[in-house]
Amino acid sequence: MATLTPEQLDFLKSHHIPLDKTFDASGLSSKEYKAKMKENGALVAYGVPPCPKGHTLKNKQANCLQCNPQAIASIKRQATAGDVYIAVSPSQLLAKISVIADASSIEQTLNQQAHAGITDWQLAMIAHTPSIGQVENHLQHRLAEYQVAKKLSEHQKVTKASAIYAVDVHEALEILNELALEVDTLDTDVLDNFQARYQNQVAQAQQQAQQRLLEQQARAQQALEEQVRQNQQQLAEQQQAQQILKQQKQAQKKQRQQALDAKKSQKQPQTPLTQTADIPANRDGEHAPNTNPTAKLQRSTSGLLERQKPLIWLVVAIAVALVILVMVFAIMK
Repeated sequence: MATLTPEQLDFLKSHHIPLDKTFDASGLSSKEYKAKMKENGALVAYGVPPCPKGHTLKNKQANCLQCNPQAIASIKRQATAGDVYIAVSPSQLLAKISVIADASSIEQTLNQQAHAGITDWQLAMIAHTPSIGQVENHLQHRLAEYQVAKKLSEHQKVTKASAIYAVDVHEALEILNELALEVDTLDTDVLDNFQARYQNQVAQAQQQAQQRLLEQQARAQQALEEQVRQNQQQLAEQQQAQQILKQQKQAQKKQRQQALDAKKSQKQPQTPLTQTADIPANRDGEHAPNTNPTAKLQRSTSGLLERQKPLIWLVVAIAVALVILVMVFAIMK
């Protein structure tokens, strides 16, 4: 077992840290004495392994108090009693949930300062706590998701107002009930009025969100339908273009076939109407001799008849004369 040395007692007294908030952590690991301190509400552990400078006073985070003045400020707030309060703004539907040494005149103070730019603060609750530091840490942890950034003007300097929340006050009360608090003031009328306004705002926000969602879905549906229409139109245009291309190809094929047929008809020989038609013309325009045997026979027979025509006429004349002589001789007898 360890005891506090006179030097340590003077240190604790000078920083207004009560002795009943100290804890003998002799023989315990840091994990073990942290759990014990939390369980017992202790703020300072002694009898622990010393820091490099030989100090043996540490907080819950195992930081040396004598080497870290920042840790002392936190310890002092942990050891300081005070009030935790809830003030609400009906116009802005925001809540100020914070701690102070004495909250009896906090409503007037907030409105006079136009805290966070708001002048209709109404006090809803005041409760007493033996450790304002513990309450601060608890609220910062449990209400972090509801915190709202607001500007605070003080001495012509703009800073951020802390502990402003957009939260259901009934939920905030449940969070505060997790701590050991003594409620001094509770204005149910203020709480109920704020709660009704807040719930109405939440309902409107949900309706607006639902409406926005429906509008987004409608726009998405319209965009989808337009995309389908464009796709169908594009498909129809492609089909039409393919049909036109097909018709063009068929027309070109028909033209080529017609041209081919014309060429074939030009190459085929025509039936001769005269003898000279069978004789092809040479380059000088003269008829070349026909090498066809039938044509040659026809030409030779025709030439022979032409050459024998005088003889034939002579024979015919002789025959006619003989016939006349025979007839004359017959008559004379």
